Amino acid sequence: MFVSLVVPAHNEVGNLERLVDSVTSELSPPRFDHELEILLVDDNSTDETPGLCDQLEREYSSVTVVHRHDNPGFGNAVKEGLSTASGDIIIPFMGDLSDSPSDVPKLVEAIEDGYDVAYGSRFTEGGSVDGYPPVKLLYNRSFNNLIRLLFGIRSKDVTNAFTAYRREVIEEIGVETLDSDSFDITAELPLRAHILGFTSTEVPVTWQSRDAGVSKLDATRKGPVYLKRLSDLFVTGNLVGLRDLLSAITSGGPLRIVGAAVFGIAILVGLFSLTGFEGVFQTLSDAQPAWILAAAGMYGSTFAFRTWRFRVLLRTAGHMASRGGVLRSIFTGWFVNFLIPARAGDVARGLALKSTEDVPFGVTSGLVVVERILDMLMLGLLMGIVTLMFLSNSQGRFLALAAFGLALVLLVGLVVLVQLDERIADRFESRFPRIREGLAGLRHAVGSLLDNPYALALALFLSLPVWLLEASTLFLSARALGVSLDLIVGLTASVAAFLTQAVPVTPGGLGTYEAAIAGVLSLFSISTTLGTSIGLIDHFMRLAFVYILGAISTVHIGFRSRSYFRDRSTQDSSSSNANSQSFTNK
Repeated sequence: MFVSLVVPAHNEVGNLERLVDSVTSELSPPRFDHELEILLVDDNSTDETPGLCDQLEREYSSVTVVHRHDNPGFGNAVKEGLSTASGDIIIPFMGDLSDSPSDVPKLVEAIEDGYDVAYGSRFTEGGSVDGYPPVKLLYNRSFNNLIRLLFGIRSKDVTNAFTAYRREVIEEIGVETLDSDSFDITAELPLRAHILGFTSTEVPVTWQSRDAGVSKLDATRKGPVYLKRLSDLFVTGNLVGLRDLLSAITSGGPLRIVGAAVFGIAILVGLFSLTGFEGVFQTLSDAQPAWILAAAGMYGSTFAFRTWRFRVLLRTAGHMASRGGVLRSIFTGWFVNFLIPARAGDVARGLALKSTEDVPFGVTSGLVVVERILDMLMLGLLMGIVTLMFLSNSQGRFLALAAFGLALVLLVGLVVLVQLDERIADRFESRFPRIREGLAGLRHAVGSLLDNPYALALALFLSLPVWLLEASTLFLSARALGVSLDLIVGLTASVAAFLTQAVPVTPGGLGTYEAAIAGVLSLFSISTTLGTSIGLIDHFMRLAFVYILGAISTVHIGFRSRSYFRDRSTQDSSSSNANSQSFTNK
Protein backbone atom coordinates (compact mmCIF):
# COMPACT_ATOMS: atom_id res chain seq x y z
CA MET A 1 0.00 0.00 0.00
CA PHE A 2 0.96 3.61 -0.56
CA VAL A 3 1.24 5.43 2.79
CA SER A 4 1.14 9.22 3.14
CA LEU A 5 2.25 11.00 6.29
CA VAL A 6 0.71 14.48 6.42
CA VAL A 7 3.00 16.73 8.49
CA PRO A 8 1.57 20.19 9.31
CA ALA A 9 4.44 22.54 10.15
CA HIS A 10 4.37 26.10 11.43
CA ASN A 11 7.80 27.41 12.44
CA GLU A 12 9.25 23.93 12.94
CA VAL A 13 12.75 24.61 11.63
CA GLY A 14 14.23 22.94 14.70
CA ASN A 15 12.38 19.66 14.16
CA LEU A 16 11.73 18.94 10.48
CA GLU A 17 15.20 17.74 9.47
CA ARG A 18 15.32 15.30 12.40
CA LEU A 19 11.75 14.25 11.64
CA VAL A 20 12.40 13.39 8.00
CA ASP A 21 15.64 11.61 8.85
CA SER A 22 13.94 9.59 11.60
CA VAL A 23 10.94 8.68 9.45
CA THR A 24 12.96 7.62 6.42
CA SER A 25 15.34 5.58 8.58
CA GLU A 26 12.53 3.79 10.43
CA LEU A 27 10.16 3.35 7.50
CA SER A 28 12.40 1.78 4.89
CA PRO A 29 12.75 -1.78 3.56
CA PRO A 30 12.87 -4.44 4.81
CA ARG A 31 11.19 -3.20 8.00
CA PHE A 32 8.56 -1.21 6.10
CA ASP A 33 7.51 -2.71 2.80
CA HIS A 34 5.25 0.10 1.58
CA GLU A 35 5.67 3.08 -0.70
CA LEU A 36 6.00 6.18 1.49
CA GLU A 37 5.14 9.84 1.00
CA ILE A 38 6.12 12.46 3.58
CA LEU A 39 3.94 15.47 2.82
CA LEU A 40 5.29 18.57 4.56
CA VAL A 41 2.62 21.28 4.78
CA ASP A 42 4.35 24.59 5.54
CA ASP A 43 1.61 26.62 7.22
CA ASN A 44 2.46 30.32 6.92
CA SER A 45 5.80 29.89 8.68
CA THR A 46 7.74 33.05 9.55
CA ASP A 47 11.11 31.40 10.26
CA GLU A 48 13.36 29.33 7.98
CA THR A 49 10.82 26.46 7.74
CA PRO A 50 9.82 27.14 4.08
CA GLY A 51 13.41 26.99 2.85
CA LEU A 52 14.16 23.90 4.92
CA CYS A 53 11.11 22.14 3.47
CA ASP A 54 12.30 22.84 -0.06
CA GLN A 55 15.78 21.58 0.82
CA LEU A 56 14.38 18.34 2.25
CA GLU A 57 12.26 17.83 -0.86
CA ARG A 58 15.43 18.03 -2.98
CA GLU A 59 17.33 15.62 -0.71
CA TYR A 60 14.63 12.97 -0.16
CA SER A 61 12.60 11.42 -2.96
CA SER A 62 9.79 10.56 -0.53
CA VAL A 63 9.27 14.19 0.54
CA THR A 64 6.63 16.42 -1.05
CA VAL A 65 6.09 20.02 0.02
CA VAL A 66 3.05 22.29 0.05
CA HIS A 67 3.43 25.96 1.01
CA ARG A 68 0.42 27.78 2.47
CA HIS A 69 0.32 31.59 2.47
CA ASP A 70 -3.21 32.34 3.75
CA ASN A 71 -5.85 31.07 6.20
CA PRO A 72 -3.36 29.87 8.82
CA GLY A 73 -4.33 27.21 11.31
CA PHE A 74 -3.55 23.62 12.19
CA GLY A 75 -6.90 22.40 10.87
CA ASN A 76 -6.48 24.19 7.55
CA ALA A 77 -2.97 22.75 7.18
CA VAL A 78 -4.23 19.23 7.83
CA LYS A 79 -7.06 19.69 5.33
CA GLU A 80 -4.57 20.89 2.71
CA GLY A 81 -2.50 17.79 3.35
CA LEU A 82 -5.50 15.45 3.16
CA SER A 83 -6.46 16.96 -0.19
CA THR A 84 -2.94 16.69 -1.60
CA ALA A 85 -1.85 13.31 -0.23
CA SER A 86 -1.51 10.49 -2.76
CA GLY A 87 -1.54 7.50 -0.42
CA ASP A 88 -4.04 4.68 0.02
CA ILE A 89 -3.54 5.21 3.76
CA ILE A 90 -3.29 8.76 5.10
CA ILE A 91 -1.83 9.50 8.54
CA PRO A 92 -1.49 12.97 10.08
CA PHE A 93 1.90 13.13 11.80
CA MET A 94 2.86 15.95 14.15
CA GLY A 95 5.66 18.23 12.95
CA ASP A 96 7.23 18.47 16.42
CA LEU A 97 8.24 14.77 16.31
CA SER A 98 6.03 13.99 19.32
CA ASP A 99 4.71 10.99 17.38
CA SER A 100 6.99 7.99 16.93
CA PRO A 101 7.71 6.73 13.39
CA SER A 102 8.02 3.21 14.82
CA ASP A 103 4.27 3.24 15.49
CA VAL A 104 3.34 3.85 11.84
CA PRO A 105 3.62 0.15 10.82
CA LYS A 106 1.13 -0.81 13.56
CA LEU A 107 -1.40 1.70 12.26
CA VAL A 108 -0.89 0.51 8.68
CA GLU A 109 -1.28 -3.11 9.75
CA ALA A 110 -4.63 -2.31 11.36
CA ILE A 111 -5.88 -0.82 8.08
CA GLU A 112 -4.59 -3.87 6.19
CA ASP A 113 -6.55 -6.04 8.62
CA GLY A 114 -9.72 -4.47 7.25
CA TYR A 115 -10.42 -1.50 9.50
CA ASP A 116 -11.18 1.86 7.93
CA VAL A 117 -9.78 3.95 10.79
CA ALA A 118 -6.99 3.09 13.27
CA TYR A 119 -6.81 5.42 16.26
CA GLY A 120 -3.32 5.90 17.65
CA SER A 121 -4.01 5.64 21.37
CA ARG A 122 -1.59 6.92 23.97
CA PHE A 123 -3.84 5.94 26.87
CA THR A 124 -4.69 2.32 26.13
CA GLU A 125 -2.70 -0.68 27.31
CA GLY A 126 0.72 -0.54 25.63
CA GLY A 127 0.55 3.20 24.93
CA SER A 128 2.53 5.84 26.81
CA VAL A 129 3.25 9.55 27.16
CA ASP A 130 6.47 11.26 28.24
CA GLY A 131 6.42 14.86 29.40
CA TYR A 132 2.70 15.41 28.78
CA PRO A 133 1.67 18.68 30.52
CA PRO A 134 -0.73 18.04 33.45
CA VAL A 135 -3.25 20.69 32.36
CA LYS A 136 -3.28 19.36 28.81
CA LEU A 137 -3.70 15.82 30.18
CA LEU A 138 -6.71 16.91 32.23
CA TYR A 139 -8.36 18.49 29.19
CA ASN A 140 -7.53 15.48 27.01
CA ARG A 141 -8.94 12.88 29.39
CA SER A 142 -12.05 14.93 30.14
CA PHE A 143 -12.81 15.55 26.49
CA ASN A 144 -12.15 11.98 25.35
CA ASN A 145 -14.27 10.52 28.14
CA LEU A 146 -17.05 12.90 27.14
CA ILE A 147 -16.75 11.62 23.56
CA ARG A 148 -16.96 8.03 24.76
CA LEU A 149 -20.06 8.87 26.78
CA LEU A 150 -21.90 10.82 24.08
CA PHE A 151 -20.89 8.87 20.98
CA GLY A 152 -20.51 5.36 22.38
CA ILE A 153 -16.95 5.01 21.07
CA ARG A 154 -14.85 2.48 22.95
CA SER A 155 -11.45 3.93 21.98
CA LYS A 156 -9.76 6.02 24.67
CA ASP A 157 -7.85 8.57 22.56
CA VAL A 158 -10.07 9.58 19.66
CA THR A 159 -8.69 13.12 19.45
CA ASN A 160 -5.09 12.08 18.85
CA ALA A 161 -4.23 13.45 15.41
CA PHE A 162 -1.89 10.48 14.89
CA THR A 163 -4.60 8.27 13.36
CA ALA A 164 -4.60 6.25 10.14
CA TYR A 165 -7.43 6.65 7.63
CA ARG A 166 -8.21 4.58 4.58
CA ARG A 167 -8.32 6.92 1.59
CA GLU A 168 -11.98 6.08 0.94
CA VAL A 169 -12.84 7.51 4.36
CA ILE A 170 -11.35 10.91 3.53
CA GLU A 171 -13.00 10.93 0.12
CA GLU A 172 -16.46 10.10 1.47
CA ILE A 173 -16.21 12.67 4.25
CA GLY A 174 -15.08 15.26 1.72
CA VAL A 175 -12.25 17.52 2.86
CA GLU A 176 -14.17 20.53 1.57
CA THR A 177 -16.97 19.77 4.06
CA LEU A 178 -14.69 19.84 7.12
CA ASP A 179 -15.37 23.00 9.13
CA SER A 180 -12.44 23.00 11.56
CA ASP A 181 -9.70 25.59 11.12
CA SER A 182 -7.77 24.75 14.26
CA PHE A 183 -6.94 21.77 16.47
CA ASP A 184 -10.62 20.81 16.72
CA ILE A 185 -10.11 18.95 13.46
CA THR A 186 -8.68 16.18 15.63
CA ALA A 187 -12.25 15.70 16.91
CA GLU A 188 -14.19 16.48 13.73
CA LEU A 189 -12.35 14.11 11.39
CA PRO A 190 -12.60 10.87 13.43
CA LEU A 191 -16.15 11.60 14.60
CA ARG A 192 -17.31 12.30 11.05
CA ALA A 193 -15.86 8.93 10.06
CA HIS A 194 -17.64 7.31 13.01
CA ILE A 195 -20.98 8.90 12.12
CA LEU A 196 -20.67 7.64 8.54
CA GLY A 197 -20.28 4.11 9.88
CA PHE A 198 -16.64 3.36 9.06
CA THR A 199 -15.09 0.61 11.15
CA SER A 200 -12.35 1.50 13.61
CA THR A 201 -9.88 0.02 16.05
CA GLU A 202 -7.37 1.25 18.61
CA VAL A 203 -3.59 0.86 18.36
CA PRO A 204 -1.23 1.68 21.27
CA VAL A 205 1.28 4.42 20.41
CA THR A 206 3.86 6.48 22.28
CA TRP A 207 4.11 10.25 22.65
CA GLN A 208 6.97 12.44 23.84
CA SER A 209 7.23 16.15 24.42
CA ARG A 210 8.90 18.27 21.75
CA ASP A 211 12.64 18.97 22.04
CA ALA A 212 12.62 22.17 19.98
CA GLY A 213 10.21 24.92 19.09
CA VAL A 214 7.03 26.08 20.80
CA SER A 215 3.74 24.18 21.11
CA LYS A 216 0.91 25.76 19.11
CA LEU A 217 -1.91 24.22 21.18
CA ASP A 218 -3.27 26.32 24.04
CA ALA A 219 -5.58 23.79 25.72
CA THR A 220 -7.38 26.35 27.87
CA ARG A 221 -8.10 28.69 24.98
CA LYS A 222 -9.09 25.90 22.57
CA GLY A 223 -11.36 24.12 25.08
CA PRO A 224 -14.54 26.03 24.10
CA VAL A 225 -13.76 25.43 20.41
CA TYR A 226 -13.57 21.67 21.04
CA LEU A 227 -16.84 21.70 22.99
CA LYS A 228 -18.66 23.61 20.26
CA ARG A 229 -17.36 21.19 17.64
CA LEU A 230 -18.43 18.27 19.80
CA SER A 231 -21.95 19.63 20.28
CA ASP A 232 -22.35 20.23 16.53
CA LEU A 233 -21.25 16.69 15.72
CA PHE A 234 -23.46 15.25 18.46
CA VAL A 235 -26.54 16.84 16.89
CA THR A 236 -25.50 15.83 13.37
CA GLY A 237 -24.68 12.29 14.44
CA ASN A 238 -27.99 11.89 16.24
CA LEU A 239 -29.96 13.04 13.23
CA VAL A 240 -28.17 10.51 11.01
CA GLY A 241 -28.10 7.63 13.49
CA LEU A 242 -31.66 7.93 14.76
CA ARG A 243 -33.00 8.42 11.24
CA ASP A 244 -31.63 5.03 10.18
CA LEU A 245 -32.60 3.35 13.44
CA LEU A 246 -36.17 4.63 13.56
CA SER A 247 -36.80 4.13 9.84
CA ALA A 248 -35.93 0.46 10.33
CA ILE A 249 -38.37 0.20 13.26
CA THR A 250 -41.45 2.23 12.46
CA SER A 251 -44.20 1.32 10.07
CA GLY A 252 -47.67 2.64 9.48
CA GLY A 253 -46.64 6.27 9.23
CA PRO A 254 -46.86 9.18 11.64
CA LEU A 255 -50.67 9.37 11.53
CA ARG A 256 -50.94 6.00 13.24
CA ILE A 257 -48.55 7.08 15.99
CA VAL A 258 -50.32 10.41 16.51
CA GLY A 259 -53.70 8.69 16.45
CA ALA A 260 -52.68 6.25 19.18
CA ALA A 261 -51.30 9.08 21.32
CA VAL A 262 -54.50 11.11 20.86
CA PHE A 263 -56.54 8.06 21.89
CA GLY A 264 -54.48 7.73 25.09
CA ILE A 265 -54.90 11.42 25.87
CA ALA A 266 -58.64 11.09 25.28
CA ILE A 267 -58.78 8.34 27.91
CA LEU A 268 -56.99 10.61 30.38
CA VAL A 269 -59.38 13.47 29.60
CA GLY A 270 -62.28 11.10 30.18
CA LEU A 271 -60.84 10.10 33.55
CA PHE A 272 -60.39 13.74 34.51
CA SER A 273 -63.96 14.53 33.51
CA LEU A 274 -65.17 11.81 35.89
CA THR A 275 -62.91 12.76 38.76
CA GLY A 276 -62.60 16.49 38.22
CA PHE A 277 -59.42 18.22 37.08
CA GLU A 278 -59.21 20.35 40.19
CA GLY A 279 -59.47 17.40 42.56
CA VAL A 280 -56.72 15.42 40.79
CA PHE A 281 -54.33 18.36 40.56
CA GLN A 282 -54.92 19.30 44.19
CA THR A 283 -54.10 15.73 45.22
CA LEU A 284 -50.98 15.65 43.04
CA SER A 285 -49.72 18.93 44.49
CA ASP A 286 -49.46 17.25 47.91
CA ALA A 287 -47.22 14.41 46.65
CA GLN A 288 -43.99 13.77 48.56
CA PRO A 289 -40.96 13.59 46.18
CA ALA A 290 -38.95 11.24 48.41
CA TRP A 291 -41.45 8.43 47.91
CA ILE A 292 -41.47 9.02 44.15
CA LEU A 293 -37.67 8.78 44.08
CA ALA A 294 -37.89 5.54 46.06
CA ALA A 295 -40.36 4.21 43.49
CA ALA A 296 -37.95 5.18 40.71
CA GLY A 297 -35.18 3.26 42.46
CA MET A 298 -37.32 0.12 42.69
CA TYR A 299 -38.37 0.51 39.06
CA GLY A 300 -34.75 0.90 37.97
CA SER A 301 -33.78 -2.31 39.76
CA THR A 302 -36.21 -4.27 37.58
CA PHE A 303 -33.97 -3.60 34.58
CA ALA A 304 -31.07 -5.37 36.27
CA PHE A 305 -33.19 -8.51 36.56
CA ARG A 306 -34.56 -8.05 33.02
CA THR A 307 -30.99 -7.89 31.72
CA TRP A 308 -30.00 -10.99 33.69
CA ARG A 309 -33.03 -12.89 32.42
CA PHE A 310 -32.53 -11.98 28.77
CA ARG A 311 -28.82 -12.86 28.89
CA VAL A 312 -29.82 -16.30 30.24
CA LEU A 313 -32.13 -16.74 27.24
CA LEU A 314 -29.45 -15.50 24.83
CA ARG A 315 -26.77 -17.84 26.22
CA THR A 316 -29.17 -20.77 26.00
CA ALA A 317 -29.80 -19.91 22.35
CA GLY A 318 -26.03 -19.93 21.73
CA HIS A 319 -25.37 -16.19 21.61
CA MET A 320 -23.27 -14.09 23.96
CA ALA A 321 -23.90 -10.38 24.39
CA SER A 322 -22.34 -7.95 26.83
CA ARG A 323 -24.31 -6.92 29.90
CA GLY A 324 -24.14 -3.28 28.82
CA GLY A 325 -25.25 -4.12 25.30
CA VAL A 326 -28.30 -6.05 26.51
CA LEU A 327 -29.22 -3.33 29.03
CA ARG A 328 -28.96 -0.61 26.37
CA SER A 329 -31.09 -2.64 23.97
CA ILE A 330 -33.78 -3.17 26.63
CA PHE A 331 -33.84 0.52 27.52
CA THR A 332 -34.01 1.41 23.83
CA GLY A 333 -36.90 -1.01 23.34
CA TRP A 334 -38.83 0.43 26.26
CA PHE A 335 -38.10 3.97 25.10
CA VAL A 336 -39.55 3.23 21.66
CA ASN A 337 -42.53 1.38 23.17
CA PHE A 338 -43.27 4.46 25.27
CA LEU A 339 -43.29 6.56 22.09
CA ILE A 340 -44.83 4.25 19.50
CA PRO A 341 -47.63 1.67 19.95
CA ALA A 342 -47.77 -1.84 18.43
CA ARG A 343 -44.70 -3.04 20.37
CA ALA A 344 -42.32 -1.27 17.99
CA GLY A 345 -39.83 -1.28 20.84
CA ASP A 346 -39.51 -5.05 20.57
CA VAL A 347 -38.33 -4.54 17.00
CA ALA A 348 -35.97 -1.84 18.27
CA ARG A 349 -34.44 -4.25 20.78
CA GLY A 350 -33.82 -6.82 18.06
CA LEU A 351 -32.28 -4.23 15.78
CA ALA A 352 -30.13 -2.84 18.60
CA LEU A 353 -28.68 -6.25 19.46
CA LYS A 354 -28.21 -7.08 15.78
CA SER A 355 -26.40 -3.84 14.98
CA THR A 356 -24.22 -3.60 18.10
CA GLU A 357 -23.81 -7.14 19.48
CA ASP A 358 -24.22 -9.19 16.25
CA VAL A 359 -27.14 -11.20 17.64
CA PRO A 360 -29.36 -12.35 14.74
CA PHE A 361 -32.60 -10.41 14.57
CA GLY A 362 -34.69 -13.58 14.41
CA VAL A 363 -33.07 -14.91 17.58
CA THR A 364 -33.83 -11.75 19.56
CA SER A 365 -37.38 -11.58 18.20
CA GLY A 366 -38.07 -15.16 19.25
CA LEU A 367 -36.59 -14.63 22.69
CA VAL A 368 -38.60 -11.43 23.22
CA VAL A 369 -41.76 -13.47 22.57
CA VAL A 370 -40.55 -16.11 25.04
CA GLU A 371 -39.88 -13.32 27.54
CA ARG A 372 -43.42 -12.00 27.07
CA ILE A 373 -44.85 -15.50 27.60
CA LEU A 374 -42.88 -15.83 30.84
CA ASP A 375 -44.13 -12.40 31.95
CA MET A 376 -47.76 -13.35 31.35
CA LEU A 377 -47.32 -16.71 33.07
CA MET A 378 -45.81 -15.04 36.13
CA LEU A 379 -48.55 -12.40 36.29
CA GLY A 380 -51.16 -15.11 35.89
CA LEU A 381 -49.59 -17.20 38.66
CA LEU A 382 -49.37 -14.23 41.02
CA MET A 383 -52.95 -13.21 40.35
CA GLY A 384 -54.13 -16.80 40.59
CA ILE A 385 -52.54 -17.25 44.01
CA VAL A 386 -53.99 -13.96 45.23
CA THR A 387 -57.45 -14.91 43.96
CA LEU A 388 -57.45 -18.40 45.47
CA MET A 389 -56.19 -17.27 48.86
CA PHE A 390 -57.52 -13.76 49.41
CA LEU A 391 -60.12 -12.59 46.88
CA SER A 392 -63.69 -13.75 46.57
CA ASN A 393 -64.73 -11.57 43.62
CA SER A 394 -64.55 -12.49 39.95
CA GLN A 395 -62.22 -9.65 38.95
CA GLY A 396 -59.16 -11.50 40.26
CA ARG A 397 -60.03 -14.64 38.31
CA PHE A 398 -60.59 -12.54 35.20
CA LEU A 399 -57.14 -10.94 35.49
CA ALA A 400 -55.47 -14.33 36.02
CA LEU A 401 -57.28 -15.82 33.03
CA ALA A 402 -56.44 -12.75 30.92
CA ALA A 403 -52.74 -13.18 31.68
CA PHE A 404 -52.81 -16.90 30.90
CA GLY A 405 -54.84 -16.16 27.76
CA LEU A 406 -52.25 -13.68 26.49
CA ALA A 407 -49.50 -16.22 27.21
CA LEU A 408 -51.43 -18.83 25.22
CA VAL A 409 -51.94 -16.48 22.27
CA LEU A 410 -48.22 -15.67 22.19
CA LEU A 411 -47.31 -19.34 22.48
CA VAL A 412 -49.60 -20.33 19.61
CA GLY A 413 -48.18 -17.54 17.46
CA LEU A 414 -44.64 -18.68 18.21
CA VAL A 415 -45.48 -22.30 17.38
CA VAL A 416 -47.04 -21.25 14.08
CA LEU A 417 -43.93 -19.27 13.12
CA VAL A 418 -41.64 -22.18 13.99
CA GLN A 419 -43.70 -24.88 12.31
CA LEU A 420 -44.58 -22.93 9.17
CA ASP A 421 -41.34 -20.98 8.79
CA GLU A 422 -40.61 -22.22 5.26
CA ARG A 423 -44.10 -21.47 3.98
CA ILE A 424 -44.06 -18.03 5.55
CA ALA A 425 -40.63 -17.32 4.03
CA ASP A 426 -41.79 -18.45 0.58
CA ARG A 427 -44.86 -16.23 0.85
CA PHE A 428 -43.20 -13.02 2.04
CA GLU A 429 -39.56 -13.25 0.90
CA SER A 430 -40.16 -10.99 -2.09
CA ARG A 431 -41.23 -8.17 0.25
CA PHE A 432 -38.87 -9.00 3.14
CA PRO A 433 -35.62 -10.41 1.71
CA ARG A 434 -34.18 -11.26 5.16
CA ILE A 435 -37.24 -13.07 6.48
CA ARG A 436 -35.94 -16.59 5.79
CA GLU A 437 -32.75 -15.91 7.72
CA GLY A 438 -34.73 -14.38 10.57
CA LEU A 439 -37.15 -17.29 10.85
CA ALA A 440 -34.26 -19.75 10.82
CA GLY A 441 -32.69 -17.89 13.74
CA LEU A 442 -36.00 -17.90 15.60
CA ARG A 443 -36.45 -21.63 15.06
CA HIS A 444 -32.93 -22.33 16.33
CA ALA A 445 -33.44 -20.16 19.42
CA VAL A 446 -36.72 -21.83 20.35
CA GLY A 447 -35.25 -25.28 19.77
CA SER A 448 -32.28 -24.50 22.02
CA LEU A 449 -34.61 -23.34 24.80
CA LEU A 450 -36.73 -26.48 24.57
CA ASP A 451 -33.56 -28.57 24.86
CA ASN A 452 -32.68 -26.80 28.12
CA PRO A 453 -35.71 -26.70 30.45
CA TYR A 454 -33.48 -25.65 33.36
CA ALA A 455 -32.66 -22.39 31.59
CA LEU A 456 -36.36 -21.79 30.98
CA ALA A 457 -37.07 -22.47 34.64
CA LEU A 458 -34.37 -19.97 35.67
CA ALA A 459 -35.78 -17.34 33.31
CA LEU A 460 -39.27 -17.90 34.76
CA PHE A 461 -37.89 -17.64 38.29
CA LEU A 462 -36.16 -14.34 37.41
CA SER A 463 -39.53 -13.03 36.25
CA LEU A 464 -40.71 -13.13 39.89
CA PRO A 465 -38.44 -10.33 41.21
CA VAL A 466 -39.10 -8.36 38.02
CA TRP A 467 -42.82 -8.18 38.68
CA LEU A 468 -42.67 -7.93 42.45
CA LEU A 469 -40.38 -4.92 42.07
CA GLU A 470 -42.65 -3.53 39.34
CA ALA A 471 -45.64 -3.84 41.66
CA SER A 472 -43.78 -2.23 44.56
CA THR A 473 -43.69 1.10 42.72
CA LEU A 474 -47.46 1.45 43.02
CA PHE A 475 -47.28 1.08 46.79
CA LEU A 476 -44.55 3.74 46.96
CA SER A 477 -46.45 6.06 44.60
CA ALA A 478 -49.49 5.72 46.86
CA ARG A 479 -47.32 6.51 49.90
CA ALA A 480 -46.28 9.71 48.11
CA LEU A 481 -49.92 10.76 48.53
CA GLY A 482 -50.13 9.52 52.10
CA VAL A 483 -52.02 6.33 51.20
CA SER A 484 -51.00 2.89 52.50
CA LEU A 485 -52.32 0.33 50.04
CA ASP A 486 -53.27 -3.11 51.23
CA LEU A 487 -50.94 -5.76 49.76
CA ILE A 488 -53.69 -7.55 47.86
CA VAL A 489 -55.27 -4.32 46.63
CA GLY A 490 -51.99 -2.93 45.32
CA LEU A 491 -50.96 -6.19 43.69
CA THR A 492 -54.32 -6.56 41.95
CA ALA A 493 -54.22 -3.00 40.63
CA SER A 494 -50.63 -3.47 39.45
CA VAL A 495 -51.42 -6.66 37.53
CA ALA A 496 -54.40 -4.98 35.87
CA ALA A 497 -52.21 -2.04 34.80
CA PHE A 498 -49.45 -4.32 33.50
CA LEU A 499 -51.94 -6.29 31.40
CA THR A 500 -53.23 -3.11 29.76
CA GLN A 501 -49.66 -2.24 28.76
CA ALA A 502 -49.23 -5.72 27.26
CA VAL A 503 -51.94 -4.85 24.72
CA PRO A 504 -50.35 -2.03 22.66
CA VAL A 505 -53.30 0.33 22.21
CA THR A 506 -51.53 3.55 23.18
CA PRO A 507 -47.84 4.50 23.54
CA GLY A 508 -46.61 3.13 26.88
CA GLY A 509 -50.18 2.49 28.06
CA LEU A 510 -50.96 6.21 28.08
CA GLY A 511 -54.41 6.61 29.62
CA THR A 512 -55.16 2.90 29.83
CA TYR A 513 -52.59 2.44 32.62
CA GLU A 514 -54.17 5.13 34.80
CA ALA A 515 -57.69 3.93 33.98
CA ALA A 516 -56.87 0.35 35.01
CA ILE A 517 -55.39 1.44 38.34
CA ALA A 518 -58.24 3.83 39.12
CA GLY A 519 -60.83 1.23 38.15
CA VAL A 520 -59.40 -1.55 40.30
CA LEU A 521 -58.78 0.70 43.30
CA SER A 522 -62.38 1.93 43.11
CA LEU A 523 -63.51 -1.66 43.71
CA PHE A 524 -61.76 -1.45 47.08
CA SER A 525 -63.44 1.80 48.17
CA ILE A 526 -60.65 4.13 47.00
CA SER A 527 -62.07 7.20 45.26
CA THR A 528 -61.58 7.56 41.53
CA THR A 529 -59.87 10.92 42.12
CA LEU A 530 -57.31 9.38 44.44
CA GLY A 531 -56.90 6.27 42.29
CA THR A 532 -56.30 8.36 39.18
CA SER A 533 -53.74 10.48 41.07
CA ILE A 534 -51.87 7.37 42.24
CA GLY A 535 -51.87 6.01 38.68
CA LEU A 536 -50.62 9.32 37.28
CA ILE A 537 -47.74 9.54 39.75
CA ASP A 538 -46.69 5.94 39.14
CA HIS A 539 -46.93 6.28 35.37
CA PHE A 540 -45.17 9.66 35.30
CA MET A 541 -42.28 8.20 37.31
CA ARG A 542 -41.97 5.33 34.83
CA LEU A 543 -42.19 7.61 31.82
CA ALA A 544 -39.56 10.00 33.18
CA PHE A 545 -37.20 7.13 34.04
CA VAL A 546 -37.53 5.43 30.66
CA TYR A 547 -37.44 8.64 28.64
CA ILE A 548 -34.20 9.78 30.28
CA LEU A 549 -32.26 6.50 30.34
CA GLY A 550 -33.94 5.24 27.19
CA ALA A 551 -32.97 8.35 25.26
CA ILE A 552 -29.35 8.01 26.39
CA SER A 553 -29.31 4.33 25.42
CA THR A 554 -30.94 5.03 22.06
CA VAL A 555 -28.32 7.67 21.28
CA HIS A 556 -25.55 5.18 22.09
CA ILE A 557 -27.22 2.50 19.97
CA GLY A 558 -27.63 5.00 17.15
CA PHE A 559 -23.90 5.80 17.12
CA ARG A 560 -22.70 2.23 17.73
CA SER A 561 -24.88 0.91 14.91
CA ARG A 562 -23.38 3.15 12.22
CA SER A 563 -21.11 0.41 10.84
CA TYR A 564 -24.04 -2.00 10.63
CA PHE A 565 -26.23 0.39 8.67
CA ARG A 566 -23.34 1.30 6.41
CA ASP A 567 -22.73 -2.38 5.60
CA ARG A 568 -26.44 -3.00 5.08
CA SER A 569 -26.73 -0.02 2.74
CA THR A 570 -23.74 -1.30 0.76
CA GLN A 571 -25.25 -4.79 0.53
CA ASP A 572 -28.62 -3.41 -0.58
CA SER A 573 -26.93 -1.28 -3.24
CA SER A 574 -24.92 -4.26 -4.50
CA SER A 575 -28.04 -6.42 -4.61
CA SER A 576 -29.96 -3.72 -6.45
CA ASN A 577 -27.15 -3.28 -8.97
CA ALA A 578 -26.93 -7.04 -9.49
CA ASN A 579 -30.67 -7.26 -10.11
CA SER A 580 -30.52 -4.34 -12.54
CA GLN A 581 -27.62 -5.95 -14.38
CA SER A 582 -29.50 -9.25 -14.55
CA PHE A 583 -32.56 -7.49 -15.97
CA THR A 584 -30.42 -5.68 -18.54
CA ASN A 585 -28.79 -8.92 -19.66
CA LYS A 586 -32.20 -10.47 -20.20
